[in-house]
Amino acid sequence: MVYLIYGNQTPTIRKRLNAILKERLPDRDEMNYVKYDGSLTLIQECINDANSLPLGYEHKVVVVESCYFLMKPKPRNKIESDQDYDTLRKFIATPSEECDLILVVSSSDVDKTSDIYKEILKSGKVFEIIDPTSDQWNAYVGHYCRDVKKLKIDNDALYELSQRTSGDVSLFQNSVAVLELYTDHISYDDVLKMVARPLDENAFLLFNYLVQKKTSEAVGLFRDLKVANVEPVTLISMLANQFRLLNQISYLYNKGFESNAIASELRINPMRTQIMLRSVRSISQANIRKTLDDLFNLDVQIKSGLVDRFYSFELFLINFKSN
Repeated sequence: MVYLIYGNQTPTIRKRLNAILKERLPDRDEMNYVKYDGSLTLIQECINDANSLPLGYEHKVVVVESCYFLMKPKPRNKIESDQDYDTLRKFIATPSEECDLILVVSSSDVDKTSDIYKEILKSGKVFEIIDPTSDQWNAYVGHYCRDVKKLKIDNDALYELSQRTSGDVSLFQNSVAVLELYTDHISYDDVLKMVARPLDENAFLLFNYLVQKKTSEAVGLFRDLKVANVEPVTLISMLANQFRLLNQISYLYNKGFESNAIASELRINPMRTQIMLRSVRSISQANIRKTLDDLFNLDVQIKSGLVDRFYSFELFLINFKSN
């Protein structure tokens, strides 16, 4: 049997993988269980192993993690030119009765139009690990903290922890472990101190500081992110996305579009549109375009090694002008 497990939630993927292993190979050891990294090992080598049964065993399992070739878009990989996907397709179509092949992708971005995916869907089993909805996530956070871990945690702390971990099971469980070591009664301030904001939230906050002319706050936030090992090029990309959206909203607003009409036209949350419209009134469209040019040039200079990435990005924040 061939299995595919994919999704963003690594702990849940592990749980599903272990459940399959327990069912298919209850007594496993290094002789009948093999694991490969699919981004480093050619798929034909994995299949060759799956086709060879070790002496003394009637069944084996081969697990291939990091199956980048099933993702959309497919990431660049140095072994790609040597991959023999026909070998994989043939194995999926006529799988070995003596060996299970389990393919794992730690991402929800799987190419469902690919021949390999369609073949697994037809001949094997596909397990998609769905990201929890907002309501499911809040319920899970409360259950895990209070029922599973038996923690004393205030309601506002629970809510903030839910917001800061934002559906990421691995990040959430690691954050709970840190808080558990830090205190025996978790307060809102404890969560603020010990659990970092999501990066996209920090990027939006950095964007707001710039537009609101809060230069010292923007520089202070960037220095905090620097300590957390966030790269300037990542922030440049995220800021550029914010300013591109602001440019679109500004254009439509100047054409006479109302808030709801803008949200419908751009297919974004109406509340987000209202928040961004406040920024439209604080920065000219000419300066939005200039900022996008500045971010593009800064990105090129950093990636070309022409400037120090941290110093140059901080200089950009200091010199930013909204009008």
